[in-house]
Amino acid sequence: MVDGWGEEVQDFPPGWLYIMGRPWWYDSYWEKDRKPKRRFRLPSRQSLVWIVLLLVSLLLALSSTSFRPMWAVWFISFVSYVCRIVAFAILIRAVLSWFMISRYNRFVILLDDISEPVLAPLRRVVPAIGMFDITPLIAMLILYFIPSLLYRLVGFLSL
Repeated sequence: MVDGWGEEVQDFPPGWLYIMGRPWWYDSYWEKDRKPKRRFRLPSRQSLVWIVLLLVSLLLALSSTSFRPMWAVWFISFVSYVCRIVAFAILIRAVLSWFMISRYNRFVILLDDISEPVLAPLRRVVPAIGMFDITPLIAMLILYFIPSLLYRLVGFLSL
């Protein structure tokens, strides 16, 4: 009998020749010195979503500040756009939670990837009130106050 590698093998009962996917006689001495290949791993889906979110906010900040050299104005507008986009995603996610929409919908998965890094730490701190989860409300309030606090901080530092 000839196996898949073209070598003669004795005819034993099935399962006798192969242990863990390789035949018992297969000697891989040429593979012992070879290091395993390092595969290039792409970032996770959530990381890619956040990278795109930051790049969009960066482009919006650069276009709205007219490329002025003031780093503080650019930084505040960048943080403001990031906070607005994340707060809008949290609002849409909260509204969509009232409807019967599949959790495997691509849009819902995208919203989860954007909003969950903000909501998960708050859920550990803020308890649920009965059946209601108020963490989206608290997260949106915090996200709306961050840019105004930065404006005040920069105004205080420029005096």
